[in-house]
Amino acid sequence: MPLRARSIAVLILGAAVLAGPAAAAAQEPAPFYRIHAGIEAEAGSRMVVWDKDAGSSFLKSIRGRIRFGLELSGGASFSLLAGGGAENWNGLIFRHLPFSVDYEAGSRGAIVLGAEMEVPLFRPGDWEIGAAVQALFSLGLKGEWTSEALQQPARLSGRASGTAVRLGPTLAYRGFETFTPTASVFYDGLWSSFTMEETIGSLSGSEKKKINGRGSVGASLGMIIEPSASFRLKAEGFLIPGKKLEGGWNLSPGAAARMEFLF
Repeated sequence: MPLRARSIAVLILGAAVLAGPAAAAAQEPAPFYRIHAGIEAEAGSRMVVWDKDAGSSFLKSIRGRIRFGLELSGGASFSLLAGGGAENWNGLIFRHLPFSVDYEAGSRGAIVLGAEMEVPLFRPGDWEIGAAVQALFSLGLKGEWTSEALQQPARLSGRASGTAVRLGPTLAYRGFETFTPTASVFYDGLWSSFTMEETIGSLSGSEKKKINGRGSVGASLGMIIEPSASFRLKAEGFLIPGKKLEGGWNLSPGAAARMEFLF
């Protein structure tokens, strides 16, 4: 064999040997699951009613959470959530204490725990139709303060706790490489309670107020940005309409953002 042909053959054989492992790696199936971890923030305003729908106010909240879970190769994901935030219950009125209290003490801290599941159901073309469910449990930190509105100072303390559930169908367009627009319609349930305690001299009393969200169906628009297979950004804005007690409708807005890593 001529020297030039022999050299070319050696080069081709060497390239094939080096390319072999890479080609085999490229053909390896995707892992059955990946771990994902991230941080997220959410803020919103929510109309709530109390005293058997006799009174209403707006619950304003801001929360930060970490999430950790699994994402399956088919796209389903399961997450655990933990974090905290602040909830503003201004507007609640307590009439069954030694002296009535109109709560205007501002935000109270809260610990938030929860879980979330997202599952794709159908993929017609570049579209993806799925379902999502999220459950959050909030435990408010006890707040204490003093009111000087009466001749004798009143010592007050309050704590809130509650459960929020959101579930419904989701829609995503997967036709772009790194950008995915999303939309959803969801049921949003909120069940909370706020316990107020009051002490004025020898008088003391406690009142627990049951609170529910006003309006239970909302909608959201959002987007997912995936610059790489191991990093993801997600943002959405949502509206929850609710009928006012005095008539007419109110739109409760909110927004959420998430940064997530996949391993």
